[in-house]
Amino acid sequence: MLDRTLRRIFILAGIALVLWILYLLKPVVLPFVGAFLIAYLFSPLVDYLHRWKLPRWLAISLVFIGIGILLTLAIWYVVPLIWKQLMYSRDSIPAGIHWINATLLPWVSHTFNVEEMRIDTEQMSTIIMDYVQTNYSADSIQAMVLKVAQSGLNFIQIGGTVVLIPIIAFYFLLDWDRMLDSFRRLIPRPYEQSTMLIVQECHSVLGAFVKGQFLVMFLLGVVYASGLQLIGLEVGLIIGMVAGLASIIPYLGFAVGIVAAIIATLFQFGMDWMQLILVVVVFMIGQAVEGYILQPFLLGDKIGLSPVAVVFAVLAGAQLGGFIGMLIALPVAAVIVVLLKHLRQTYEHSAFYGPPNLVSQESDSATLFIASEHAVLDATIKDQQDTEKSIKIDQDQP
Repeated sequence: MLDRTLRRIFILAGIALVLWILYLLKPVVLPFVGAFLIAYLFSPLVDYLHRWKLPRWLAISLVFIGIGILLTLAIWYVVPLIWKQLMYSRDSIPAGIHWINATLLPWVSHTFNVEEMRIDTEQMSTIIMDYVQTNYSADSIQAMVLKVAQSGLNFIQIGGTVVLIPIIAFYFLLDWDRMLDSFRRLIPRPYEQSTMLIVQECHSVLGAFVKGQFLVMFLLGVVYASGLQLIGLEVGLIIGMVAGLASIIPYLGFAVGIVAAIIATLFQFGMDWMQLILVVVVFMIGQAVEGYILQPFLLGDKIGLSPVAVVFAVLAGAQLGGFIGMLIALPVAAVIVVLLKHLRQTYEHSAFYGPPNLVSQESDSATLFIASEHAVLDATIKDQQDTEKSIKIDQDQP
């Protein structure tokens, strides 16, 4: 008994040591984690091409070339449109400030009975320059230059990491089957079957959710961008794309999109209630399409979480891991749901939980006994009533 306890303590200590080392090596480990996720996402496509008698390295190369072509075409088509709309946004800033000073601020002052305000761009520029000259000396400027240079080195490092991730993903995909088999052989033999069952279920849930979520993001971005362009919003393409991408986090895409679209509408059309109503209609249609078409057909009930649990998972991910935590909150929650389901099944079949259906059998027996007692009592009362009725009838007869 003591040897078993010591062995478990050593195993837990070894796991804790490995996790601590991985945490210390986080900048080095993150590119490998990203490459593994990319390999996991595209391994079904590589396997499909490999089944057509293509060498695995050729199948991987074709997948990467296809991804590169799609990204190039998207950038070639989308970047000029985005740049045009950014230039329009820049040129609309003076008109927007004029509208705020001439329309919005007087309306706020008149409606809420507050002192009238005004945005003075020249005064703002003077205040900013005075603040810079007062608080930043030559030493501060030198420190700022060094910080900018260091940021440039960090940018180069990030660029190198971005280039490194596809290379690592290529080698992961090349040895994918052998790597998975190595992981499987690490599982203790008594637990291999149950562990592989759980892993397969997690893989099924996670794969279906990820593919469905990317399709939902893309189609929702198309719906938002098309609708905003149709109602005449000049920057509708950018807002729709951002809202679609932000939809990877539940409810964030809708919130970001509708706020940005309302602000852009106010800058472009002023206080035009019809345009504001059209913006709201576009996003209501997007929510209806997502809730009644995209989510049921593309995602279904892949996670098994209620809306309240989804919000909790996203907030917990943000608290623990920031923006990255919000991105991975739902996939992690999907895996946790599968693990909790199997943990509950194990608990219900354990000796601690008790024999199966014992309580229900006892309750059923007690229910049957009470029902039979009630039936006997009702029959006795009925017989007594019939006897009293017959006696009364005999007494009434002459």
